[in-house]
Amino acid sequence: MTPTPTTAPIGLAPGAPAEAAGQDAAKYGTSNPVVARLLGRWMDEMHEVVGTVSGTVVDVGVGEGLALERMVPGGHPTVGLEYRIDKARAADARLPWLAPVSGDAGMLPFPDSCADLVTCIELLEHLPTYRPAVTELARITRGRCVVSVPWEPWFRLGNLGRGKNLGRLGNDPEHVQAFTPKSLVRALRRGFRDVDLHPCFPWLIAECRGPKHP
Repeated sequence: MTPTPTTAPIGLAPGAPAEAAGQDAAKYGTSNPVVARLLGRWMDEMHEVVGTVSGTVVDVGVGEGLALERMVPGGHPTVGLEYRIDKARAADARLPWLAPVSGDAGMLPFPDSCADLVTCIELLEHLPTYRPAVTELARITRGRCVVSVPWEPWFRLGNLGRGKNLGRLGNDPEHVQAFTPKSLVRALRRGFRDVDLHPCFPWLIAECRGPKHP
């Protein structure tokens, strides 16, 4: 399974911690009732958009597997790509049905048109450049690709409202891309012909079809 010759690694945003196992567990296990309610609503919506899962599934940016566990309940065999090996190990320990792969979103180690479902959850905002990642997501997609990112500026304003990241005007330090509904659709249409948006405050969920293969 090899990437196309034109691909190149992207890496992560400057300032993103190299060792981050436990970060996802802290987020999804929040004791803040408002944040917990919003997270639960978002994951329910993700599950609805993903729908019935069959065939080959690839999750790009699997993290520690907590989001994937909610999106694909029942344990459908899934390949999970993660840049940070400690997170990949945590996901592997958590999900026995996951096949973890270490890799970069700009150079996915999978063949063209290999996946019936590709998911990419809260990854694009962390990348120094997202365009190569969108191209790679489209390249490996045979069926659908589901992408989710924070909905700006509402995500930052929500952080400010609970006193988080005040010195950064609410922005998480590792978030270097900001997406509105229009900019997300525009970004994804670089790789897909059809992009259906499912806003779920304060996140955006996009269901993409018709990959533009070279």
